[in-house]
Amino acid sequence: MIKSYAKINIFLKIIGQRNINNRIYHTFNSRFMLVKSMYDEMYIDKSDCFKIEGDFNCDMLNNSIYKAYLAILPYLNQKAKDEVNKFKIKVIKRIPKGGGLGGGSSNAAFFLHYVNDYFNLGLSLEELYNIGSKVGSDVLFFLSKFDVADVSGVGDVIKKSNEDVFDVEIINSGIFCDTARIYKEYSDSFYTKKDEIWFSNKEVFLNSAYENNDLLMPLLKLYPSVQKYVDGGYYLSGSGGCFWKKPKL
Repeated sequence: MIKSYAKINIFLKIIGQRNINNRIYHTFNSRFMLVKSMYDEMYIDKSDCFKIEGDFNCDMLNNSIYKAYLAILPYLNQKAKDEVNKFKIKVIKRIPKGGGLGGGSSNAAFFLHYVNDYFNLGLSLEELYNIGSKVGSDVLFFLSKFDVADVSGVGDVIKKSNEDVFDVEIINSGIFCDTARIYKEYSDSFYTKKDEIWFSNKEVFLNSAYENNDLLMPLLKLYPSVQKYVDGGYYLSGSGGCFWKKPKL
């Protein structure tokens, strides 16, 4: 069994925009932390063809594990390709979907590490980053295996953080939040270019939820029912429907 961990964004500040292949992406400063108390369970067995089983909210072609499978195929010899083409991957989802906890990205990253180890490919972390970038930006953090990392750019710059891991309580609002809609709302109604913004964890715990995550305001505009979690002292993780409680100081 492979444990595919969740993450939280301790803070998320959008500072600019970048044009990549004629598409505008937001650049940000954020701190990611693995939450090892919450994870999806992944089981990999053999079958007659490549299969992914689990409670997903997308078809297989859009599944992050399938995208990771396609991205790593060019790095396999024919014998390895024949074998991986018969993998059956069963995922028991524990990480809430659309919660901002990185479940899909985590699944992809841990699958890539499994394939690298299983076939003794010897791919470096930089090579895995290159593969993971074809799947999604958050995949790189999970590939790093850092417990806490400072993440910037469009999620492509990962640096190990000196901040400590802390115990965290996560609340699932039960609302599946559409990341694309939230970013569009932010771009349309809230975007301002900023200088680099980095908080220490101590500063984060003293800040309001609005100061810590620039996506909170557009999320509340689209999903006003989650206001009660902000009022209850919880902080938003990423762009999803999950919130976390700061530790007691």
